[in-house]
Order: sequence, then structure tokens, then C-alpha cells
Amino acid sequence: MRFAVAFVSAQVLASTAFAEVPSDKMVTTLDSICVAPTSSEAMMAAGEKTAIAGNWKSLRSGPAPMPIMHNENGPKMSFESAWDLGAGASLTISIVRPEQPGLKYDICLIKPAAHVDSEELTAAIARQFGSTLTKDTSGRFKNQEAWFFTQEKARGNCGKQVIFSRGSGQPEALIFTNFAYPNDGQWDVMAKHTTRCPTQ
Repeated sequence: MRFAVAFVSAQVLASTAFAEVPSDKMVTTLDSICVAPTSSEAMMAAGEKTAIAGNWKSLRSGPAPMPIMHNENGPKMSFESAWDLGAGASLTISIVRPEQPGLKYDICLIKPAAHVDSEELTAAIARQFGSTLTKDTSGRFKNQEAWFFTQEKARGNCGKQVIFSRGSGQPEALIFTNFAYPNDGQWDVMAKHTTRCPTQ
């Protein structure tokens, strides 16, 4: 599953501040808004609070189908908020709302206003997260780099990731995902593609 192709109407981040050190700014923003909060609702609240402080323009906010599932007309199980950060950058957050037992489907996506060098972004991620992230070296997907959260990967859960999508013909994006599914058989396909760790 290629995240860059599958994300529905997700655009994200930058303002004039991002022109200075775009890689570091993207990564610190992803960490403070998306990674650091301890729950789905806390992540959404962090986005809303930062948007007010930064005077970001709201693009949309309301119930929406779950993204990455090719279900634009599907049931509105998620809540999505998106903001224009200026200069063509944007931030999109999607969570499951209302919460459902055993189901977590958090997505936070930052789209920069200008090209981001892959090596610079990788270095910024290393500086910000250090050993808490482990690089995905499986080569599963073209045009994207991914890092698993080390402690989660040790438990066999690779649904919590940081992803840099640089897909051909698709906008660059820095993405945080945190996925978990009920063990009832209905989510087996999604679990296989989004939470199972690669074999190498």
C-alpha cells in the first residue's frame, strides 16, 4: 500500500518559518502535534491549539470516511481537520471519532511548501527522535522512507510509523500513523498491510 497514492485530500505544512530550516521545522512540528500527544483526541487538540496560536486558516473540519481505504463515500467513522499554513503548505489530522474499542486509526500529514531534501530530512528525524525510531530497511515501498517506533516494533507492532513520501507525481509529505485494530477478523486485511512488521 503506497501511502502517497492512497491518502485522500490530505495536504499540509509550512508558513514562512518553514522556508528557513524546512526539514527541522517539519520534524519538530510532527513531533509536538502528532507524536508527543498520548491519545487520538489529544493529538487533535494539539493541532487545534497550534492552529489558533499560529493563525492557520482552516480548510475543513468534520466527520469523514477513514483515509487510505479508497472509500471516499464510505461511512464517516473518522474526524478530519486540515489547515492551510501558508505558501502552499498544509497540515491534516484524522482520528476515529467517536472512539471504538480496540480501533486506532490516527493519521497526521504535513505537506511542505517546497521540495525537501531526503538526506536533510533523515538527519532531522535522527536529531529529533534518536533511538526511539528504527529505520525500515526492507525496501517494501518505492518513493518513501519509513521509521518504526522501536519499542512498538519490539512488540511486533509496526502500525506506528513516521513516513516520508516522495512519490513520483505525488506531493511530498511527512506522515505519522498510529494504527491498531480489534481482533475480531473484520480488520485482518488492514492489519496485514498496516501493522505487521516486515520480515527483514
